[in-house]
Amino acid sequence: MKPIRPLIVLCAAALVPLGASGQSMEERLRAQLRTTVQQLRDLQEAQAQWQNEKTAVEAARDKAISERDAAKAELARARASQTSERALAQERASHARDRAELEKARTSSAQLVAERRTQGTELAGVQARLDAASGQLQRCEAKNAQLYRVGHELLDAYEHVDLGTFLQTRQPFAQRARVKYDEIAQQYGDALYAGRFDRRMTTTAAPASAPRPASAPEVGP
Repeated sequence: MKPIRPLIVLCAAALVPLGASGQSMEERLRAQLRTTVQQLRDLQEAQAQWQNEKTAVEAARDKAISERDAAKAELARARASQTSERALAQERASHARDRAELEKARTSSAQLVAERRTQGTELAGVQARLDAASGQLQRCEAKNAQLYRVGHELLDAYEHVDLGTFLQTRQPFAQRARVKYDEIAQQYGDALYAGRFDRRMTTTAAPASAPRPASAPEVGP
């Protein structure tokens, strides 16, 4: 609004009639000089005001630019921080998954070790029972062979006793009695052979019971 004032003053000075009565040329010049000086002062004041306003505007502009740059820097830091936090969260999640997998692997390994120990214990027990059964089997075979040998020795001794020797120790009897004893000896031999233990036959069915030997004929005194 102030820049309009000097123009108004100049227009007013131009409208003053040159031939106004009671004024000399000197007075008019002085009046015009005063007016011109006042206009110059007004222009100087307006210029100073404009300069002040320009300075304030430039300061506001610089402040706005500084605030804008600070906001950009803060935004960049916030984005960088957000990116770092997201990367950190992802890394933590990855570490958590790795720890879970490691714990799972440790648990599985412990279970396998426990199972192997249990199997080893069971295997040792089975081996011990197998060794015991094998020893018992060997003893049975030895006893069986001894029994079989003794039985055959008894039968052989019986078969080689002649009738005269038998008659010397016993009351005389008929020839049919000797035949009967021969049959009894054969039945005992069959029974001994049928009862003989053979571990190769453990998977087959048990043999039928051997027939009971016939009773020897009674010999009277």
